[in-house]
Amino acid sequence: MKAVVFITSLCLLAVLALGQVYYTNDVTRAVAIRAASRLRVGMWQEAVEKQLSTNGLRDSIGCGAQVGWNRSYGLSDGSSLVLDYRVRVLSTNDWWGDHGILQRAWIASNSVTIYEIALTNAP
Repeated sequence: MKAVVFITSLCLLAVLALGQVYYTNDVTRAVAIRAASRLRVGMWQEAVEKQLSTNGLRDSIGCGAQVGWNRSYGLSDGSSLVLDYRVRVLSTNDWWGDHGILQRAWIASNSVTIYEIALTNAP
C-alpha cells in the first residue's frame, strides 16, 4: 500500500512539475518589437519562425483553433510577443498549427495588449 501511495505521489509531482514549464526567451521587449516590425502581413509561419529565431525568439506557446491561432513568445521582462495567424492550408489529418499566414503582432502582459506592432503590408 505504501508503494502505491509513493508511486502515485511521484507521478502526480512529475505531472505538476512538467505541466508548468514555460520557456522564456532571453530577449528584451525592445528587441522583440524591432524583430517583429520587420515582419510582413501574409508571411508564412515557417518564414516568420525562421526570421524570429535569428533574433533569439525560439520558444513559443500556441493557442487557438484549426482556422486561426496565436503564438506567444515569452520575453525577459515577463511580457510576451504575440503573433496572430490564420490558416493557410486546412489540414485534413486532424493536425493543425503549422501552416499559418501572419495577420498581426502585439506585445501583451497578463493578457492585456500594451503595444500594437505595425507590420508592413504584403508585397
